[in-house]
Amino acid sequence: MIPIDPFAMIVGYMIFMASAVSLWLLLACLLALLVPRCRRYMLGRPWRFGFLGVGLAVAGVPYAKIEVSHWLDWRAHNPRLEREEVLGDLVLPAGTRVRLEYLEPFNDLSGNPVPYGMHSLEQADFERTLGNIMGIGVRRLELWQHHGSATLETVAATDVQGFRCEPGKVEFHFPFGAHFRFSEWRLEGCMLAPGSELGGIVWPGPVRVFSIEGDGWEARAEDTPTQLLGLELGSLSMRLSGPHGDVLSWHGVLTRAVDFGPVHYRTGIEVRSFQGNLLFSPPAQIPALDRRTGTPIEADHSVVQSMAGEVLAVRPNHEVGVHFFDEIVIP
Repeated sequence: MIPIDPFAMIVGYMIFMASAVSLWLLLACLLALLVPRCRRYMLGRPWRFGFLGVGLAVAGVPYAKIEVSHWLDWRAHNPRLEREEVLGDLVLPAGTRVRLEYLEPFNDLSGNPVPYGMHSLEQADFERTLGNIMGIGVRRLELWQHHGSATLETVAATDVQGFRCEPGKVEFHFPFGAHFRFSEWRLEGCMLAPGSELGGIVWPGPVRVFSIEGDGWEARAEDTPTQLLGLELGSLSMRLSGPHGDVLSWHGVLTRAVDFGPVHYRTGIEVRSFQGNLLFSPPAQIPALDRRTGTPIEADHSVVQSMAGEVLAVRPNHEVGVHFFDEIVIP
């Protein structure tokens, strides 16, 4: 590890700040020449202000050099392509603004060469000509090679590996080293286009779909109520085996009171799939009402009902894995 001298750092910082202040003072003097009264005063004392200007210019050189160096470094890492570049399956049209992580070759701690130049691409902005990635019109590509992930900013609703994604961010994962081999990219998540059908229902509003552990998927609607089995549910979350696969499980919260079979449920009660049936879990603050007897469902109990509404059981919450904390349901 390279030793750090705190005193040298402080001195360097003070020199940098003094140089910056000098450069700004020089700029202020130049602007003052545009004011007639100040110009007459300064031109009446040429030697005094001449020496002051030269001194400020000399003192501002370190700051100016650092800023110019930073600008040249930024420009080298963020060039605009003068001609088309092809990197595996990725085609970058002329005029694309790219951001590169490394400019020079070097080896990592294991002695393996690290990609540099165009092969260390981190971002591509298709400012003049839209990019085309897997047949998708793309405005921007962000690439994290070390994490095996990429994000596309699409310009239109697009079918992506079985899902209809709305314009915006579409996320992918890929194996290490496959950042330019699109055949190995796998969809990680996107926002479904409104009106998409998934799991046997039509999702009316913004719905995020993303992969989960294993080969499953989860669709989650946060704000827009969704109709399922005659129930209006908010915060609906559904797990599926694939874009056109089976529904594995789901849960949501009633956004409208409903009579389901012989039981009346109020807004705010959680509902979820349960062993091929439905599980209604009313917290103590929002009890359900058994209309057959006119009595509320016992606190800390959930109601198991068939899809047709038949009451199959009323079971304690701890038996079905339901807990309530401060009126928040945690499945």
